[in-house]
Amino acid sequence: MTRRGPALFCLFAGCGDAATGLLLLAAPRLVLHLLGTEGPGGDPVFLRFVGVFVGCVGLSYLYPWLLGAGSERTRRVTAAIEMTAGVRLAVALFVAFAVMFGQLDLPWVTVGAYDALVASAQIGLLLQGFFGDVP
Repeated sequence: MTRRGPALFCLFAGCGDAATGLLLLAAPRLVLHLLGTEGPGGDPVFLRFVGVFVGCVGLSYLYPWLLGAGSERTRRVTAAIEMTAGVRLAVALFVAFAVMFGQLDLPWVTVGAYDALVASAQIGLLLQGFFGDVP
């Protein structure tokens, strides 16, 4: 029986971020409305830029599964999980400080909390060997 857990984790985390990134590109004001906050006035080019970043983080979860299986895939999955955990922790810290100093509205805390939660799960699962020997 093959282990589907790592693939499912990467699929859910990756598709969620990829979809959010795409939505930030296509309809940034809608994303802010769903978040319950208002964005800066004027052209939402910076929100779209964030969408590119978020989308690429999502795609990095999926990249290891596009190439061949075996030990190479295991190394790619582990690297993707390590890197995205670091990015998510950085985002969580940035959001926490930005909200604390009044630079972002309170609803942004949900973004930081989600990233911190996913990063913590990734680190914990890595330490338990969950992503080792992926098919």
